[in-house]
Amino acid sequence: MRVRLIFKNKEKGATVPFHHQYYLFRFFKGLIKKCGREEFYNFKDYNFSGLKGQTTVSKSGLHFYSSKITVVFSSSNKDFVDSIIEVLFSLPEIQLNGLTIVPHAVELENELEFKEETKYICISPIVLLSPEFSSDSGKKFIHPDSFEFADLLRDALLQKRELHDFEGFEFYPDSNYLKKLEDRGKKYSRVYPIFDQDIPYEVRGYTFPFTFKAPPSLHQFLFENGLGLFNDKGFGMLDLAEVTPGSQTVPYFTGQLEN
Repeated sequence: MRVRLIFKNKEKGATVPFHHQYYLFRFFKGLIKKCGREEFYNFKDYNFSGLKGQTTVSKSGLHFYSSKITVVFSSSNKDFVDSIIEVLFSLPEIQLNGLTIVPHAVELENELEFKEETKYICISPIVLLSPEFSSDSGKKFIHPDSFEFADLLRDALLQKRELHDFEGFEFYPDSNYLKKLEDRGKKYSRVYPIFDQDIPYEVRGYTFPFTFKAPPSLHQFLFENGLGLFNDKGFGMLDLAEVTPGSQTVPYFTGQLEN
């Protein structure tokens, strides 16, 4: 299931870094700890987007001017998502770097019926390589049109215990989009900071549209849990390239969760 966590912004113009997934990761890890359920302490099958709202960009990061800010949060485990929501709304307010936000509402994204061939966009970067301490190996650039890119996607899927016997897939990056950016000298891959046990690393992430051909069950899993590595750290979240009729959100949290 995918939900949109909606917060009120207490201080318009407040700033967070352009890539702020680490702050969100620490926040969600804190919520997991606070929920007090040991089965979720090492749970990693979830994904989240960056903060969404009306922003301007400066050297110090993203300045949020909208009255409300949204984070898409997702997991195939409904019980886990509900536990996060319940703990979240026990907090009067939240500090994320320079931002102060107040839990306001939760909206549920409707379930989708996936076709075997679906076009996606990335709403957080896809990471393919695990970094190593004192090494630049995690920053290596791999062209999305290459066989190596598709092979690394497959390796990342094999690391998911739920997908140890998944059926094959076909991956088609939007080559026209990539070429247009390359011709204009613009980037679709960047190096991002990532932390493991508070040790800083750097990894290369990719954001571009692509078509994925696979069984509907695999589409469902990736849409809810993310593609590539470090999904629980906020990488690899996908969205449909085209809006599906009837895919609007519906209210989910109204003060008490339904059983």
